[in-house]
Amino acid sequence: MLRQLVTRTHPHLRRTPLQRSLSSQSDLTTHTSPSVNQSEVDKFRHISSTWWDPRGPFKYLHTMNHARIRYIHDRLSDLGVPLAGSTDTRPSAIDVGCGGGLASESLGRLGLSVLGVDAALENVRVAREHLQEDPLLCPHVRYRQMAAEQVLTEHPEGFGCVAALEVIEHVAQPLEFVRTLVQLAQPGAPVFLSTMNRTWVSWLVDIVAPEYLLGSVPRGTHQWHKFVPPHELQDMLRAAGAETVDVRGLVLDPVANSCHVVERHCGPLADAGVQANYILCAVKHKK
Repeated sequence: MLRQLVTRTHPHLRRTPLQRSLSSQSDLTTHTSPSVNQSEVDKFRHISSTWWDPRGPFKYLHTMNHARIRYIHDRLSDLGVPLAGSTDTRPSAIDVGCGGGLASESLGRLGLSVLGVDAALENVRVAREHLQEDPLLCPHVRYRQMAAEQVLTEHPEGFGCVAALEVIEHVAQPLEFVRTLVQLAQPGAPVFLSTMNRTWVSWLVDIVAPEYLLGSVPRGTHQWHKFVPPHELQDMLRAAGAETVDVRGLVLDPVANSCHVVERHCGPLADAGVQANYILCAVKHKK
């Protein structure tokens, strides 16, 4: 009833044909998709009910989300991507590995028309339920249980913005995953990834402190050998047909529960700002 009232009084919030199509499509089984690591999916499925608890296992993602979205907003502005407009003119975006929808909702509020996809149906259900709390946002965000490869089949036109935040360290085949992300992007469109560098600093900040000292993240959530250094990720993107245009560090303080974006080279040592968490923006080559 509330959504109907909002739509009647705000005609610009009516769904586009693409959004109506998305809402009518069913969720898909993802366990056979090459990028999906089922054991990793199960980790998050078991704690899916806590996605929107700012003091729960995802508390640091809540903290990091503010910094990540500010970064994405600034890069989209640098690239001249229009973020203001009606429902019909919003740039399309996909949030791959959306979890409970933390980034998807924020991207929707930036002015994007967002499809959030995740391999765990439990995550998608949580995301859908939380979205209902904001009727004004509902027309701009949709969720489906899908793997990235499956999206390619249904949306060959691609998206104006692609994001995969804290996801690549959980997939089965990182290079193939990156290739799929770039394929999902329209020519000239930005691809955003955030993840963790493979250093002793990231081992302390992202595993030892939150999982063992503070106990704020379930043990075994992260595997240090799966972390991806920035230069390796840049090489993957280049091989997939995209060029990295910016890399910044995400400095997370698990004790103070704070996060801010810093320059990649912010100290006397090379890559001092990206020793633990980082975020980057790449642009798909234009054909």
